Amino acid sequence: MSKQVELVLGANTVIENTKCSIAFSTTKPLEFGQQLGLLWLPLDANRKAVCSPAYLHESKDWAQLDNKDNPSAWQLDLPQLFNKNNVSFLQLIAYVYHEPSLNLPAVELNDVSLTLNNGDIHYNFTTNDRHVKAAIILEIYQRNEQFKCRALGEASTHGLASLEHHVQVSLDVRPPSTHTLIQEAQQQQRTQPNNEARPPRQVQAGETWTGTAFAIDPYHLLTCYHVIESAAMVGVRQQGQPDREAQVVLSDIGSDSAIIRVSDPLPSYLPLAQQCVDILGETITTLGFPLSGLSSQLQVTQGCISGLIGLNNDIRHMQFTAPIQPGSSGSPLLLPTGEVVGMVTSSLVHEHAQNMNYAVKFQLLSALLASAGISLEHTTDLTSATPLTTPQLSKQSRSALWLVGCQG
Repeated sequence: MSKQVELVLGANTVIENTKCSIAFSTTKPLEFGQQLGLLWLPLDANRKAVCSPAYLHESKDWAQLDNKDNPSAWQLDLPQLFNKNNVSFLQLIAYVYHEPSLNLPAVELNDVSLTLNNGDIHYNFTTNDRHVKAAIILEIYQRNEQFKCRALGEASTHGLASLEHHVQVSLDVRPPSTHTLIQEAQQQQRTQPNNEARPPRQVQAGETWTGTAFAIDPYHLLTCYHVIESAAMVGVRQQGQPDREAQVVLSDIGSDSAIIRVSDPLPSYLPLAQQCVDILGETITTLGFPLSGLSSQLQVTQGCISGLIGLNNDIRHMQFTAPIQPGSSGSPLLLPTGEVVGMVTSSLVHEHAQNMNYAVKFQLLSALLASAGISLEHTTDLTSATPLTTPQLSKQSRSALWLVGCQG
């Protein structure tokens, strides 16, 4: 029978059972309205995120929880994670959920007790620092074909936000109630017919609606499929330019994308991104015509790329935080270089799920254009060599943005 190991800060020991169980608890009760949050963050040799973390609200195939509703232990499959995902380190981060609508005392993470493999290893993380919101409390790594764990205590008073830039991954700090609401919304969406099976939009003759489109060469523009769906007539409008009728060249209901064409040359167009890496967290600017019934002026908003997949793990889409409204569909997401990295398509609307907005990835837009035989080689010289400010980006790009008007 193995002897129990009591870890102290900075100490390490071998994990004998690589299908590792880790029980957790707090030895002191948290304040009312606060809950313990835990996440496992896989890192490469340079301590950059390898894949998305496992949370108490989102387990992974390599990190399962004993009870979804009231979890108290993880079950880790270390060989599966390390060997298949090029992982060098796996860090356990503890933090505190709190309900922002409640007037609570300062959020503080005091201590977390960990027990590995039914008592083989024990570590009690404690801190005397004030206002700690998050801490890296354990690290698992592989040495000489053995898995080891190291007791850590890297505390932060700024919460998970202070870790995001360092590891280049977006971390989810929303309280459990938000995830419950989002999961309910996702479940409702799953029970609806998917895009490929849904019936056409039912419109009445003469009914009108609007969206946004952006030019990608002298005659073609990109917009969303749902903008031009069921339209008997499509036109584009821009201040200072004559109205133009447009024809639908190609549309893809799956990615919610469409190409439209005009007969007279357009004044300018935008370069589509060709190859982007490490864009998670990148600043983006959107330009479009939301709520055109109230104003036909071009609107500019700013945010960042907050996720690399869409709702229900849809790899065709990315998530971003720039505010959008009805009519924004078809707006480009612009990098500081002026390149289009995505096209606004949808938003999850709920009072507890703010800025959950989604865009079609540039790779799918490129594929759609290639299917239509449209080359983008002539647009590469439009990319700025140095990052542009938001006013510069707006001034450079606005003449490529068009209000789309549709009539049933």
